[in-house]
Amino acid sequence: LGGWSSRMAKTAHLLLHVAVILLASGIVTGQFFVNLGDKQKQGGGTDVASGSGSGDVAAGDQGAATQSDQQAQLQEDWTAFVKWFRSNGGIISSKLTVKVRNGRQGVYFKERMRRGETIVSFPRNLRLDEKTAMKGKAGHVFQRLKQDKCYPDLMVILHVVHEDKLGKDSFWFPYFKLLRRQYNNIMFLTEPQMKTLLRRPGCENTYNLGVMMRRTFNNFYEWYKKNIEPWAPPEFQFTRDEILWGFNTLVTCGWGQQNGNGDKLMVPFSDIPNHRRESAQKASNRGFISAAKEYQAGEELTFDYGLLNDAVLAYYGQPTPDCRGLKR
Repeated sequence: LGGWSSRMAKTAHLLLHVAVILLASGIVTGQFFVNLGDKQKQGGGTDVASGSGSGDVAAGDQGAATQSDQQAQLQEDWTAFVKWFRSNGGIISSKLTVKVRNGRQGVYFKERMRRGETIVSFPRNLRLDEKTAMKGKAGHVFQRLKQDKCYPDLMVILHVVHEDKLGKDSFWFPYFKLLRRQYNNIMFLTEPQMKTLLRRPGCENTYNLGVMMRRTFNNFYEWYKKNIEPWAPPEFQFTRDEILWGFNTLVTCGWGQQNGNGDKLMVPFSDIPNHRRESAQKASNRGFISAAKEYQAGEELTFDYGLLNDAVLAYYGQPTPDCRGLKR
């Protein structure tokens, strides 16, 4: 009888755990379609939260307190990031700050900036890629992955996840504090929801991109389970959710190498301003970026990352001019 009760308790616990997962999944995927139904468009482009940022802010009285706390923490994280960035040879204008407005994190001007003034200058050594993985604390692990012909992008994903789990012990900690922790993109849709998206006029390319993203992630995760997990040290025993976070982070923050071999890298600050189609500022990850126009205090700094509308919806779960709300 005691054994039967124990099994029943474990079963109940498991069912509760599954219910919580399904509930969380429903909230995330439901929000994707809520965003898809938002037909608001500002100015000449669509603003989209970039790979960095903490996502939506709670509403109501509790939300106001949460937002206040979040803003204070955000300022602290930004100050630490700027100090770290400059200490490694970079330049960031003192006229910039980060804020949460309308439930979205962004980079804003504290005072007027004239056209031609330097916004940011990127140091060469701040590039998170396969090379930094080899030189890091777990370099021996990545040397073996290289020998085993691991996918180059998977190596960067594992590098990102490993550094994130190191917390304050990671060289990249000030940068990682500004990265998005939750994603609301096409990776979290169920198969029935994917079919619904496919039936939506104008969303076929987004659906196809989502299929490719999901297939790529599954290949990465299966390769990790088969070829890495059996021998990997404890600090490289990652869950599926952790690897999925790394995958989404690389998709939304990563830059392709110029040699076109599919390798990715991440460059601090180049991915922090939000995306805006037809923004005056074109995104870059090298050299320096100067103000393409005069900015006023309180104005948001946005980059045009050159993303097609289909990619914006798939990567960020945000509406675009070519794929409006979902009509059921």
